[in-house]
Amino acid sequence: MSWLSRVWFALCRLMSALLIRGIEPKILQIDDGTIEDIADKPVCYVLREHSWTDRFVLERLLKKQGLPVLGGKPGVLPTVEQATCLYLPILQGRRGGERGRKAMEAYVQEAVETGLPIQVVPVSLFWGRDPGSETSIFRLLVGSSESAGAIRKLLIILAQRGNLVVHIAKPVSFEKLVAHTREPAQAATLLARTLSFYFTRRKTATLGPSLLSRQQITDAVIRRQPVQEVMAKLAAEPEANAAKIEKQARKMANEIAANFDSRLLRVLEMTLTWVFQKLFTGLKVYHNQRLRDLASHRQLVYMPSHRSHFDYLLISYALYKEGLVPPHIAAGVNLNFWPVGGLLRRGGAFYIRRSFAGQELYSAVFHSYLDVILGRGYSMEFYPEGGRSRTGRLLPPKKGMLKMTLESLVQQPARKVAIVPIYVCYDKLVEGATYAKELRGSTKQKESASGLLKARKIFKSSYGSPHVSFGEPILVDEALARIEPAWRRQFAEGNHGFLQKAIDQIAQQNMEHINAAAVVNPIGLVSTILLSSPQRAMAEDELLAQIDAFIQLLKLMPYSRDVSLPEGTSREILDFAARTAGLSRIDHSWGAIITATGKEAVMLTYYRNSIMHVLALPSLIARFFRHQQRVNEQALLDSCLPLYPFLRKELFLPELAQGETNRVQNQIDALVSLGLLVREGSDLLRPEVGTEAYSILIGLGRILRETFERYTMSSLVLAQKLGVGELPSSRSELEKYIIEMAQRLAILSGREAPEYFDKTLFRGFLDTLISENLLHITSAEGEDRIEVDDRLQSYAHNWVALLGPDVQQSMLQLLRRAPSPE
Repeated sequence: MSWLSRVWFALCRLMSALLIRGIEPKILQIDDGTIEDIADKPVCYVLREHSWTDRFVLERLLKKQGLPVLGGKPGVLPTVEQATCLYLPILQGRRGGERGRKAMEAYVQEAVETGLPIQVVPVSLFWGRDPGSETSIFRLLVGSSESAGAIRKLLIILAQRGNLVVHIAKPVSFEKLVAHTREPAQAATLLARTLSFYFTRRKTATLGPSLLSRQQITDAVIRRQPVQEVMAKLAAEPEANAAKIEKQARKMANEIAANFDSRLLRVLEMTLTWVFQKLFTGLKVYHNQRLRDLASHRQLVYMPSHRSHFDYLLISYALYKEGLVPPHIAAGVNLNFWPVGGLLRRGGAFYIRRSFAGQELYSAVFHSYLDVILGRGYSMEFYPEGGRSRTGRLLPPKKGMLKMTLESLVQQPARKVAIVPIYVCYDKLVEGATYAKELRGSTKQKESASGLLKARKIFKSSYGSPHVSFGEPILVDEALARIEPAWRRQFAEGNHGFLQKAIDQIAQQNMEHINAAAVVNPIGLVSTILLSSPQRAMAEDELLAQIDAFIQLLKLMPYSRDVSLPEGTSREILDFAARTAGLSRIDHSWGAIITATGKEAVMLTYYRNSIMHVLALPSLIARFFRHQQRVNEQALLDSCLPLYPFLRKELFLPELAQGETNRVQNQIDALVSLGLLVREGSDLLRPEVGTEAYSILIGLGRILRETFERYTMSSLVLAQKLGVGELPSSRSELEKYIIEMAQRLAILSGREAPEYFDKTLFRGFLDTLISENLLHITSAEGEDRIEVDDRLQSYAHNWVALLGPDVQQSMLQLLRRAPSPE
């Protein structure tokens, strides 16, 4: 650098000092392991733009974060004491001309020859979150932000000084990068290409692809061949009008299409920050580093659980706060009402009708819209359950959106896409009271502006924290390769037979990964324990002991590596849950009692159901000791395996390989380690009655009590009634008959759980019976024929053995008195 350049550099630093004073990144991301990887090593930071202002901001950040600070002169290799800075445009030869190119070659050659373990650290600074528009006149006149001149850069900094996003990536080892070439020119080119790819992906992950206007997207949709073919088919009908058909297609495309506006995102962020501060004590996000790493090299399709209307807002808000671009979101057309519909549309929502039946043109338009947005590289989000869960459990996935998404993605086999499961839960559900009414038969209220105004009353309560946990991603190309290694060739040949299998498996895997990312929050854990008590009441000291024991069990034998457990002592966990859920504390001279009554007790079932799967397997094991003091260990293993598929179907548990006992055995070992079971030779013994360990084991076994009752009831009905012709042959009538029986048993036994007679659960149980070849349903001449396998009687006996004598008696008595269907 000449003396004149140095003077100019110093002058720019002086002038920039006032401009950047007080500027702090709104989002500062330092990848995990970065600080450790660059400690005591020479570091070279690389900026994606040639901007001295960016460099000066970086200098301040490095000092504050304790990272190696800049100090090396331009063109001089870094040392452990003094890091240096390079700019991608110079590495690429886009700035500095021939002189710059030769200087870079000399720099690289010296680095290769000295063998220094240089760590190249890419640093991205984004002033604002605007991805740019391909039709922006201002953008066409003054160029992109990467090539902004001094005046435009000044305007950008002044306008976006409060909205700076900085990402400091994991280092790239220069030594490893150029190990296979000793030519300086080739090494410099390789380094430039590697960094260019990284910066492009990071920009896409943070800002998203360049935006098309809604009109451009609509035009692209109408031009697509499937839409043109359907319009031509309809136009060929008598008295058809081609112009009216195209107008109708455009109207459908406009009804669907999002109108993504990055400027509105900033307004929404400020608005939602205020709203969430009023409602919640703080949003908690889990596994965000893995998501950021994934977003840097994959297009993302989010498939979350759905428990509240707040899910849409929370996920996009969390992604925006994490420095990632919010997705385009598939929303039900019921949300497209004034003024919410337009706002959500500008925030990325696109609208979908509940049914495509008999709407060939709409189906083609919607399929084509997905093709356009996925082809442009936009991230997307849709809810596989199809609607909000009213029970806290995951609902069986509806596969229509996944089918359309995969059909679009396989047409672009080179595109790298990942599906991201998301587990969403709440310390206290905003819609809790509404769900309780709907489960008891109340009609679902249609979303409307008047309903939105009535929702103002929610600001009078506090709802704890919402939790957003990003699960283990599903890499679409790898998932397809596992299902059909030659899927690319088959698709090219027009053979799409593998797709249905892929849809089924990926849908199931996504739900399993959602549950694997579960957040066991205090209210979920306390609800699970309290509801396992027959009267929903428990001595405070006993409740505290069970909290400790359950957490120890989950730490010793985690459900998955992604499950998050509550922090704090058992007392802190109980106090938080009691405040949030409205639990009652009754003082007594022998010790306080914690209880739940009325509406609070009903809502506890929701929170229990959201984490029930985490304790399902140990609960199944513990249930065998409810009425037996000693059980042979091998017999216990053999008994659990055939029952597991029913729990897996209902609770989306991980699959057990054929005959696999490791998972069950490990749970048994964990229970023995905690003293909840005692191993004596080949037998397992429960603790002595009256001990704390006995109470914990029995409480653990009660978690799935209602589930086992439903299984028992359905099995007994099928095994005892169907064989003698006392049940309807229609499956729908059979489901209705069993549900009516469950409703009566719930009333007689005082059950407070509305989902006890949820038709979805009974339908799922029948599906599992069919898949396990215990029930056969065939159709002939428009009528169903139902046959029961003889083995079902044995299964019914096993379920009955897991229940207490009182429940067995009530169930068998009700079964004997049940009327035959008309």
